[in-house]
Amino acid sequence: MGRYDHLIHAFEKEYNTMWGDFMPKYQAYFRGRGCMAEANLYASYRCYMKEAFVDRESNFHSEEEYLCFMGYDVADPFGSFDAEIRFSIGETLETLEEHVITRPTIVRIPAYWWHCPLEYRRVTKPVYFEVVHLRGEFGTFQYREVDGEKKLIYTGFTTFDGRVPCVKDASKKCDFCGACGKQKPKEGAAPERPAFIPLNHGDECIFDPKKTCDFCGKCGKKKPEEKK
Repeated sequence: MGRYDHLIHAFEKEYNTMWGDFMPKYQAYFRGRGCMAEANLYASYRCYMKEAFVDRESNFHSEEEYLCFMGYDVADPFGSFDAEIRFSIGETLETLEEHVITRPTIVRIPAYWWHCPLEYRRVTKPVYFEVVHLRGEFGTFQYREVDGEKKLIYTGFTTFDGRVPCVKDASKKCDFCGACGKQKPKEGAAPERPAFIPLNHGDECIFDPKKTCDFCGKCGKKKPEEKK
């Protein structure tokens, strides 16, 4: 055992048992603090081999995020890029604009900026896709049906095998069946803007990430009841 073993992480193969044939049989992830204590980065390393509608719903994060699209041949990442990818980004839902990616590209997503849908519309050669999230835990703010109303909630991926609830049946965990991801959003279907209702957000204030949550109630978060 070395003194600095805790600063080195060997990737593990995460086998593709649910994503479908548009991705290879396994992927690599660095799941932040789930892999390394006190890490302030969360990253995924993926390959898309076929057309796929990956993220259907617009969402945002409380930290910056970067999306990297490259040709999968590391010896020729430019010459091996042959795809058309549609990606939407905007400071608000009302200002979302779609960008068409046809060459190696990196996208910076500022904190609290809306992004997605993300669609691999044409994939002639495999695309290397890397997501870099500047926090040790990964999660999204997005709209969900809560008590019959569209509300903005926080859904977190915080562990090695963490998964969000199924968008069709909230009592189940997402199993990446693709039933929702292959449904394109309706034109002009952006939801209205209700109050924030973050769930499992940890200890950061969503209005000022530099502050610790004091359960002031502005966002709808309630102080958990103490166990007796």
